[in-house]
Amino acid sequence: MAASVLVFEAFIALFFGLVVAKLDHSDGWVAAVVLGAASVLLSGIMRFRWAYGAGWVLQAGFIVSGVFVADMYVLGAIFAALWWAGLHYGAKADQIKAERMAAVQAESERTGATTEVAETENSGLDDAAAAGNAGNEDARPDARQPGTGRPTLV
Repeated sequence: MAASVLVFEAFIALFFGLVVAKLDHSDGWVAAVVLGAASVLLSGIMRFRWAYGAGWVLQAGFIVSGVFVADMYVLGAIFAALWWAGLHYGAKADQIKAERMAAVQAESERTGATTEVAETENSGLDDAAAAGNAGNEDARPDARQPGTGRPTLV
């Protein structure tokens, strides 16, 4: 979610640069280019823990860019709130996903079932499933119903 906020901020930086170049012939467009490039680059490296701190620094940069165009104070604050929401709700989603995976693992251990779903997901369509879906172009071979190995229709 955080990377999505950064990509949208890159667009805001582009438009900020256009406004600064038109209204004020100072070096504000350089700040816009730096903010936009940093947004795009940072969105690609969100797998590193330090990138989240760098994202907060970038949010401060967007707010401070209000020196060139006063509306950027408001847009910077809005995107800082979106950044917080992306981090907060992204962490919640990851937690829920981990809890569900732990519940599935515990259930499979309780029933003594093997993790056959993971094996069938990587094997593609077997002959029986392919024969059952021969006339159905809507079936995705990579999407399977949990625990059954049968293809899920899209």
